[in-house]
Amino acid sequence: MGAAAYVGRVGGLAVALGVGSAVFAGHGVAAADDTDSSGSRSSSSATTGGSESTGSERTRRNERTTGERTSSTTDADQDGGADAELDIELPVDDTADEADEIVSDEPEARPERRRAAEATTSESTVTPPEKTRRTVDADVAATTPADDQTTEESADDPAVAPKEPTKVAVFASATELAEASTARFSPDLTETDLSTPDEQTETRRPSLVTAVVNVVHSMLDWARQRADADPASSPQPPFLWALMSFARRELENLFATRSTLSAVDKEARTTTTSLAPAAEDPSDAAVWVPPYSPWLNPQVSRSTNFVSWVTGKYVYSDRRMANTVARYGVYGTDVGVMWDNGMKDDPDTPYNESQVLIAVGDTFSGPNMQGGWRYNTLFRSADRVLSDGIDIPNGEWKNGNMFGGAPLSGEFYARPIINRPYWLPNSVTLIPTAGISVETPDTEFGVTQYVSFMSVSRWGSAGRWTTNYSAIAYSTDNGENFTIAPQSVRYNSIFSGNRNFQQSAFVKGDDGYVYMYGTPNGRQGAAYLARVAPEDILNASKYEYFKKESRGWFGTSPARWTSSSSSASAIIGKDGGACGATKPGNSVSEMSVQYNEYLGKYIVLYGDQFNNIVMRTSDTPEGQWSDVTVLMGQQSGGIYAPMLHPWSPSTNGTGSELYWNLSLWSDYNIMLMRTDLDKL
Repeated sequence: MGAAAYVGRVGGLAVALGVGSAVFAGHGVAAADDTDSSGSRSSSSATTGGSESTGSERTRRNERTTGERTSSTTDADQDGGADAELDIELPVDDTADEADEIVSDEPEARPERRRAAEATTSESTVTPPEKTRRTVDADVAATTPADDQTTEESADDPAVAPKEPTKVAVFASATELAEASTARFSPDLTETDLSTPDEQTETRRPSLVTAVVNVVHSMLDWARQRADADPASSPQPPFLWALMSFARRELENLFATRSTLSAVDKEARTTTTSLAPAAEDPSDAAVWVPPYSPWLNPQVSRSTNFVSWVTGKYVYSDRRMANTVARYGVYGTDVGVMWDNGMKDDPDTPYNESQVLIAVGDTFSGPNMQGGWRYNTLFRSADRVLSDGIDIPNGEWKNGNMFGGAPLSGEFYARPIINRPYWLPNSVTLIPTAGISVETPDTEFGVTQYVSFMSVSRWGSAGRWTTNYSAIAYSTDNGENFTIAPQSVRYNSIFSGNRNFQQSAFVKGDDGYVYMYGTPNGRQGAAYLARVAPEDILNASKYEYFKKESRGWFGTSPARWTSSSSSASAIIGKDGGACGATKPGNSVSEMSVQYNEYLGKYIVLYGDQFNNIVMRTSDTPEGQWSDVTVLMGQQSGGIYAPMLHPWSPSTNGTGSELYWNLSLWSDYNIMLMRTDLDKL
């Protein structure tokens, strides 16, 4: 690249640093999408549709491990409505009005939540409700600023000191700017529009303007966090020193993104000709950058990269990927547990019965976690080519087909799969944490789907929530309808080992058992192990629990299986003695387990106490589990819930690639990630 380009970048960074210093000193910076009061952009991005306008507002909170402030915010009218620094027109999200018209058919009372940033008008400030939602422990949790947003510190989080609402003008996020140059979501897209590539789908490398804006936005957010640190945190370095250090890291990411990717990645990606620019010689094609990447550099580590979005408003016009707003009324959701439905395709039918089922958690039809809310829902996919994302087919409405993209309650509205029955305690929500299929010859399709879920009774501070029970629901019609088994319920009690199995992960052993890994509610626990015969999976009294070898004054007790859940040993996490908490992988949250043919070992993915996504391996389901390998560190926006894809090449022994779902807090949606096991 020419010297002029580098000079331009340095100049851009200089401007960014100057702007950052000015803002930090208290001087406003005009947002990129400043408009006057008659502009086309609304001053409030949060709307409530249908019956959602009454009662407590459902919101989520975006928190950090250090208990620092929750988000960056934008005020387009600050300092007298100064002119925009960047002459860029940001796309207007016109999906909110239509999405909010969809009202959930769920009669249950809806949970109360706190959004990452409450949208307000310039005349008023929305007071957050008292209850909160599960949060992500992210050091830097980037959010996309709305036109007018006010940030208010969490009043009920003991880790955050109460502060007055503040308004700070910042640049538009890189995500918004990137979307401006790619295909935009439209609820009116037809099937032809979605299946035919056009010029808008050509993917470009991030522009220099986008990159510099992203650097500035990240620097400002980070600098305010460090300057506004919790009183209990250690002294911070001088502001300019810290700002320069952070800027250097961001520029390294910028150069890495705009440079050529590795030969392996390039070869894999240029095979997707519909997304990569055409060229007579593939080596001459521009390096393909995944569309809508939430981070400036989609290659988040040497081994791992972002592939595509699984849910959300994003449109990949040549595939049935994402665009779940128009097709299913799903603007935001999380978790994304995946498993093989255990069926074989019948070539005489017009659809593919062999599918991966994807169970997701709290689901909203509108932005800012508003609109129609559901406890959970489910998606289906028969896509085995994962290098460019997960294809989810359109829904099948009132035609008897149980292999469409999702169970529906309307032509374009996914419905909840698990609701609370009258005989179980009230819940804030019911979130799937694991899924598995088991052959059952006497059923319609010869297989039964099982989903383990947790019943959340209260959301607490970052990474802490309370459950009143966990249970298993089953379906014999490919996830179309589920029934909760009463004998599977595990009430959360300090007097029972069931407290350690409130969240789960399933894997089939080579000995005929189904193994279930469990963790307590929240993100501070370790993982425990139980096993059961497949025919008894719904009966909690039939499980056996693994107790590790122990040594005492009277000799050594060998490892064994016991019928007492209270005797189960922690087999993953909470090790290393007093210094264990300083090591990656010490706490286990939202885990996923598989047998990996490529490695010839069982593998587990989970989030740890530092919000890293880590992997361990073992020759047997119970261990000894290996030391931690960090696949990716914490990222802007907050990451959680790594869920393995059962059809990854490495899982099936056909390659080294491992694919897995990952939830991003700031976008509140699920994305597909790829890890090359040869690069670990």
